[in-house]
Amino acid sequence: MQNRLLSQLALIARWVLAGIAAGFVIWAFARVGARTVRDVLAGDTRTEITVMHWAGGGGQEEDRIVADLIADFEKKHPEIRVNRINPGDTNSYYNKLQTMFAAGKPPDVFYMGWERFPAFVSKELMLDLEPLIERDRGSSEALDLSAFYPITLDIFRFGPDGVGKGELYGIPKDFTTIGFYYNKSLFDQAGVPYPRDDWTWDDYIDACRKIGKLEGCWGSEFVSWPWIVRGYLLTEGVDICDDAFRSRATEPEVYGALQRFMDWRFDEDQTLTSGKSKVATGESVFLTGKVGMAGPFGRWVTPSYRKIEGFEWDFAPMPRGKARGNVIATVSWSIAKTSPHPEAAWELIKSLCSADGQARAARLGLAVPTIRAVAESDAFLDPTLPPANNRAFIDQVQYCNVMRWPTDSRFEQRLNNRLCEGALRVGEPPLKEAIAQMEAEWANDRESPLNRDDFPRVRWNLIIGVIATTLIIAGVIIAVMWRRRRPGRLAVSEELAGYALVSPWVIGFAIFMAFPIVLSLLLAFSKWSGLSTLDAARWVGLANLRELVFHDPKFWTSLRVTAWFAVFAVPGGQILALLAAMLLNNDVRFSGFFRSAWYLPSVVAGVGVAILWRWVFDGDFGLLNKVLLGPIMSLFHIKPPEWLDADADWFGPPAFAIMSFWSIGGVMVIYLAGLKGVPVDLYEAAAIDGATWSRRMRTITLPMLSPVIFFNFIMAIIASFQVFTQAYIMTGGGPGDTTRFYVIYLYNQAFEFHEMGYASAMAWLLMILILLLTLIVMRGSRRFVYYEALKA
Repeated sequence: MQNRLLSQLALIARWVLAGIAAGFVIWAFARVGARTVRDVLAGDTRTEITVMHWAGGGGQEEDRIVADLIADFEKKHPEIRVNRINPGDTNSYYNKLQTMFAAGKPPDVFYMGWERFPAFVSKELMLDLEPLIERDRGSSEALDLSAFYPITLDIFRFGPDGVGKGELYGIPKDFTTIGFYYNKSLFDQAGVPYPRDDWTWDDYIDACRKIGKLEGCWGSEFVSWPWIVRGYLLTEGVDICDDAFRSRATEPEVYGALQRFMDWRFDEDQTLTSGKSKVATGESVFLTGKVGMAGPFGRWVTPSYRKIEGFEWDFAPMPRGKARGNVIATVSWSIAKTSPHPEAAWELIKSLCSADGQARAARLGLAVPTIRAVAESDAFLDPTLPPANNRAFIDQVQYCNVMRWPTDSRFEQRLNNRLCEGALRVGEPPLKEAIAQMEAEWANDRESPLNRDDFPRVRWNLIIGVIATTLIIAGVIIAVMWRRRRPGRLAVSEELAGYALVSPWVIGFAIFMAFPIVLSLLLAFSKWSGLSTLDAARWVGLANLRELVFHDPKFWTSLRVTAWFAVFAVPGGQILALLAAMLLNNDVRFSGFFRSAWYLPSVVAGVGVAILWRWVFDGDFGLLNKVLLGPIMSLFHIKPPEWLDADADWFGPPAFAIMSFWSIGGVMVIYLAGLKGVPVDLYEAAAIDGATWSRRMRTITLPMLSPVIFFNFIMAIIASFQVFTQAYIMTGGGPGDTTRFYVIYLYNQAFEFHEMGYASAMAWLLMILILLLTLIVMRGSRRFVYYEALKA
């Protein structure tokens, strides 16, 4: 009777859990479709447009300004409803934007940064605004483009000659010129006059040297981002490339300016910050009050600098060299070419870029209004808020020209990896070698056979037909075989019940696993940008694989970096995990607590751990060098390595291997379970025979654990070739390519260069490589794995 009651309760519990699970599924779908249903029932016939933006340095205030502007627009246009999306930072924004374009459902209106504009507009993703502007011409609702700074509009023009000329594809919402923010208190202490608007590079470096002599202070932070470096060269009347994007880096004027920069940074003490530290650099270093100047930065740092209370500060434009030069960074509101409501989207852009909208944003201090009258008003030139020299941002516009970038975004990364992040930031490789590498890689990119435009389009209809026919034939064969071996009626009902229970997982696997796997296999033989729908993909056959193996040196570099990491991480992690498991295998008080403490780090969020270890491995201020290695190595007059900077070629992957030991807890638990399965009788017999600890380890523990060691070794090899999160957060693959692991390079191709076909080929090559390594290890395991241990 009691057993029957328990079985009934168990049955009721199962039905209750099944009902709860079904309820959650229904709720999830209902929530997604609720708004559409409400609109249908309410008879809502308003035009709906989607707008997407980010909230960078302005944070929640910038987000609130955009929300308020959209709310005002909806009041003025009750026939239009706006769906607003804010993914957060710029990286998340562009990843989401790319995904929406690939899905064929891009936002109607969206932010477009000037640095990404060439890549997007060249793929015909953005709407030409000229017809809409011409339609409004002469009406009271027209957007007066003559009120804008002309160069801010020219940056978003594109035509046969590239950026700067042609049709207009975006309305700039704001902009900034660049310069140096300076600490007035340190200038006073060093007896240096404040910078004038026409100061020179000699004035700049003289101030840096004098401030650098103050106790514990540095002269200036000088960032070496690609567009900043080009802006620096413009002050000498030169550029890193010509109009056809051929390198000019070896020309005497260009080379001399770059070498002067390196001399300032590496040959003088505390004149410039080292640039090697990623935890004490960039915009935040100015907040310490120990750096005389920081830049070249634009207006985007002003909101955070206005919170400084420890010292007074101001802004000075770029120093002049042989010429006066500056750079404009700007963001536009643009419309997707496939937007179903371009007229409504255009009305929204006119509202967002109006004088009122720009005035609201100007008070935040984040950027300069693109409408001249607003920029000249108190909304921007507010004398009560720092910097006092607000006008310098405006006055520098006359010295700016449109900075042109090629439509191939790889140019910027080649420039950044070799020259900016390598030679100019950490001093490695030497300048001449960095330039040679940059030029060779860019020449290889331009001459790649994948740059051809005559590849045929992928015949998706044919592929879908072949796959569908194959599945139908396979289904028919399975059905016939099942019918021939059809079991009895009771067994059939049990089978059907089993299929019904497993169907959610089968369907989920087919949709979320099998379909993407098959699609990626097809894309591995295609050229597809990921910024357009799949119908734009072109069939290239084995060209992706040939390019990877025979023409892409970064592919081999990423493999070398990953293999160097695996050499340390795989055996080191297994040895440490096994030793920890043996230590925790003893029955002592609080053993459960100690095991949990060892396991806990393996489940800590990867991003948080990466930030922690960035501080540990920092060459200048890191715990490892400053507290542990520095004092010991100084006794032998040896400098500790700069793990993730100048010495990253040799010490970068081992640093990440050391970092991976932080999370050996998961492997340790598996070893601990294996140790619990080793019969105690074996150890007792060995002890009676007088076997030492090392002999018991060699003859009992390792043989009995060999199946577990084999499993963990295979899993460690697989994991070692998938390093991404920590390396991406801490170094981004730099400096140069010294920490560009295979998966980071795959990510670069997919989401930065927008080469999804190439990235898919890399993914399948990685799978083949891991499969080969696994087979080799399995082949060798026959001599070393004692499978009888599994029966213990």
